[in-house]
Amino acid sequence: MIRPLLVMLLVLLIATSVLSVEHLEKHAYQMRDDFGSEPLYDSALQYYYYIPCPTYSWFWAFSGWIPGDIVGAYFRIGDVSTGGWPELDPGNCHTLEAIRMLDFAGYGTVYPGLFTVEFDVYCSGTSQSPFLPLWNSGPVETSRGWNYILVDPPLSICPCCEYDLMYPSVIVTMTMVGTEAYYPAIGLDNISTPLGLGCEMHDISCLPAVYPRADCGGAEPAVHSGYVGLTPFEFWPPLGLLDGRDGTPDGSEFGFVEWVLTLYIGCSGPSGVETSTWGAIKAMYR
Repeated sequence: MIRPLLVMLLVLLIATSVLSVEHLEKHAYQMRDDFGSEPLYDSALQYYYYIPCPTYSWFWAFSGWIPGDIVGAYFRIGDVSTGGWPELDPGNCHTLEAIRMLDFAGYGTVYPGLFTVEFDVYCSGTSQSPFLPLWNSGPVETSRGWNYILVDPPLSICPCCEYDLMYPSVIVTMTMVGTEAYYPAIGLDNISTPLGLGCEMHDISCLPAVYPRADCGGAEPAVHSGYVGLTPFEFWPPLGLLDGRDGTPDGSEFGFVEWVLTLYIGCSGPSGVETSTWGAIKAMYR
């Protein structure tokens, strides 16, 4: 009797988690990337599409979270980065300096404590060795627009090399910890809106934007971002979040979207550029 009850509770938990994903509100917004105004870092890694139409790109704002909801993204040093960033040298780029995300609501600065999030960074781990926690941001109140979460002091991801010496990888999650976690309205890239407007499908200064993206799955998911669950890594790879106009159950129309998330990585050795001091970076926000 106990085992069927446990199975029923597990099914209800999964159904509740999936329900929270399916009932997220999605709104399309046009936004320009902050090219030229962001702090100078050695290098960066990101996976989302920037599709200028003609100069501004379209994004989805996903809102309707419940307290405890977790979204996450997988980053592997050495992957091709969108946005024109050069590929990171996996042997030398091991310092996480900042995280950038896009929020279309920004109510945290008006109602502090209600719409609060926390960022966590983990080594990706293996089936034999679970995810290794590296860093927690503490409570963050995001503002409307581009948000830079400084990792101070900069974080070494060298422990992740123990899992994969050639291509270390990290997982970044954001947990809704506010008492009213309906917001922030998290930015994800948008495929269907620019396509419907007749815009050319490409990522500026980088690779052609392919759609629909493949479903997430496997050790190296084609879709890096998605819903993680109500407990850390309840779903991993995460449940893919569909483009806001995709009405298919498998994402075969427009596909899955990526979290508008950028990791700024410091490098040493031959791939490194002149490193910006933290004093100079912080001065830009005073």
